[in-house]
Amino acid sequence: MGIIWETVLDVLLPRACAHCREDLRDGEPLCAACARALPPPPEPACVRCAGRRGAAPFCAGCAGRRFSCRLIRAAASHHGPAASLVHAFKFRGSQEAARAAGRFMAARLAERPELSGFDALTAVPVHPRRERERGYNQAELIARELAAATGLPLLDVLARERAGAPAWRLGRLERRVELAGAFGPRPNAASLAAGKRILIIDDVSATGTTFESCAAALRAAGAADAAGYAFARAAG
Repeated sequence: MGIIWETVLDVLLPRACAHCREDLRDGEPLCAACARALPPPPEPACVRCAGRRGAAPFCAGCAGRRFSCRLIRAAASHHGPAASLVHAFKFRGSQEAARAAGRFMAARLAERPELSGFDALTAVPVHPRRERERGYNQAELIARELAAATGLPLLDVLARERAGAPAWRLGRLERRVELAGAFGPRPNAASLAAGKRILIIDDVSATGTTFESCAAALRAAGAADAAGYAFARAAG
């Protein structure tokens, strides 16, 4: 239903840039100027989570702790055109905006050599009820673009086991409580993930809590390594 509705809107309504609202002449969700202005991730960044830090290599949330998700990287910062693109696929039903985010992430992957050498990708799952409401899982759409660009298999090995409040509404501590145990391995996860290095794909990372919860589920299924790659890094 979501794909049909998006097609109908494309025919009936003029296409406009998701950020500046300029009329568009192609199928991209951002105009050329806004696409060029997608903001880079924050610098200086924490070595592990890519969030803002002080003088030390690690931010206060990562220093001195061990994690299931070894590292987190993002292709952009969550403001300006990047935030508008996220808003388009999260709240305005634009699947093409999610696919464009995936293409942008794929284009920036070569700039992150620490994200090379992975055996497979997996998308952060949403609860089935929320996926029915939206009509799609934006992280999966993003991950499909990365899979097409890299040739890596996209594994369906994670499940959102408990619905909850949208993560963007919660603070760091609330997210840890809300997402503890929210993700688990699917029944087939052990056969697909065992021994593999898996890169987890999501749209936005603020505190890294979602990536950490997903990585813990992957390691429980036997994954050898887990890291996260998001389209945008928000202030956590």
